[in-house]
Amino acid sequence: MFQLEESPQPVLSLILETKPSGGTVKPAPSLNPTRLLALLDKAKSFTLLKQQHPETVADVDFATFEKRPQVADFNDYEIRVQAAFRFNAEDTVVFQLLLRNKTDSPVHYRPDSFSIRVGNRVLPQSISDAAGLMPPQGETSAYFAVTGTPDGARNELSLKNDFTVLIQRLPMAALNNATNSAPPNP
Repeated sequence: MFQLEESPQPVLSLILETKPSGGTVKPAPSLNPTRLLALLDKAKSFTLLKQQHPETVADVDFATFEKRPQVADFNDYEIRVQAAFRFNAEDTVVFQLLLRNKTDSPVHYRPDSFSIRVGNRVLPQSISDAAGLMPPQGETSAYFAVTGTPDGARNELSLKNDFTVLIQRLPMAALNNATNSAPPNP
């Protein structure tokens, strides 16, 4: 609702325009698995590359979350975002995680199920490097990347966002069935 009053000396002006029709959304770049693996490797060795070959990571935005921890607590395990690396040309953000199991039993998860929640958007991974297992009362690290959006547009994620990492945990019943149905070793 706008309340407008005519004045010989207006303080503000307001111009309403219609949105231009047509696809003005830039598509996300199409990356092959080899390029995605290269981005993961670049993120993993970022500190060393920054010291010895700064030109190779000059276009990479980097953020750590030490002062503002981003932890998703799921009661028996937690996922902490330790760092994020934005590769703007590829519209890809690589996340470095620490997964901590708070129980005396292993926690199994699908290593291809990482996704990131930013506000009301959930973006699935494009690639990951994770074990699929959190050891009892232990910690493990993982990396995963998000490229574009599910509808093919650029995600334009800022590293200043609050991120929540989600994974799909495997229930113990499914693990027991998988082990029981495995063929016996000769």
